[in-house]
Amino acid sequence: MTCMKRRLLFASSQAYQPQMEVHARSVGWIEPPMVVRREGAIGHRAIDLALVGRVAEGVVVAFRGTLPPFFAGDNDGWSVLLDWLNDGLSVCVDAPEYGGGVHLGFAESAGRLWYDFAGAAGVGKAIEAMLAKSRDDGKSRRHLFVTGHSKGGALANLAAYRAAGVEAWADMPVSVATFAAARAGNAAFARAYARTRIACLRYEVPSDLVPHLPPGPETPHWVNVIARGLVPGLAMTDYHPVGEKVNAAVAGYKPWRGSRRRLPRLLGRRGLGLDAFVPDLLKSHAICPESAYDLLVCDGEEACRHGAG
Repeated sequence: MTCMKRRLLFASSQAYQPQMEVHARSVGWIEPPMVVRREGAIGHRAIDLALVGRVAEGVVVAFRGTLPPFFAGDNDGWSVLLDWLNDGLSVCVDAPEYGGGVHLGFAESAGRLWYDFAGAAGVGKAIEAMLAKSRDDGKSRRHLFVTGHSKGGALANLAAYRAAGVEAWADMPVSVATFAAARAGNAAFARAYARTRIACLRYEVPSDLVPHLPPGPETPHWVNVIARGLVPGLAMTDYHPVGEKVNAAVAGYKPWRGSRRRLPRLLGRRGLGLDAFVPDLLKSHAICPESAYDLLVCDGEEACRHGAG
């Protein structure tokens, strides 16, 4: 059986196209996963999505990342715009239910997906249903796996924190694997997260911008240069990553380190615009076959135990 961590990578990828499971990238679903969709606060567009389903090892929840601007599938341009605007709600708000401050847009997305709405089950109820089904047929173990790419990684961390606090699930292991995850909260949230029983791996590759955003004390200088070039006046904030970082060198992959020149000056040069940077930025952030993340997870890790334990 394929490494569990790779199958979580595949689940994160499938969340962008829920009805399509790519050949040779099988998650191992026992039955087709439940799809939880929610509209954002404005625009009546389903910008939030999660898959909830069973594999032999337990229940898997995979959160979709931000809709990509060029490969949005069945989603229209307004959906993409509203999703990106939701990401832009990066003000850190105090949230006692998360033990600290969290990203406003991500917290709203996580809440919309977690709870039932208009008769449609949310992620919390879907997990309960999967656990009950496993008690009846014995086809899946009592273990929760939560995953996601990009924005989906941030939502995965918020959802895992919620799940770890459910009294009825106190005996259930909670394992998280995020890929290129954006940061969900501040230092207080990171400390609260570390005190839970959650076992979290966060995968990052060199030159990927997203895992360093929103900015925090650990954000590299080159990321701040690019971020402020794209969003002038962007202020340093107190966002922190969570989980154990995995960023082993990937054979044959040459990371883009960014430029030493100021981005606004580069963007102002004749014949050079943001499009010059987009291919490298997208390449670094991708989780498709042969991407840096695809090469890293399991195959690029020394002594990988394939998600056992």
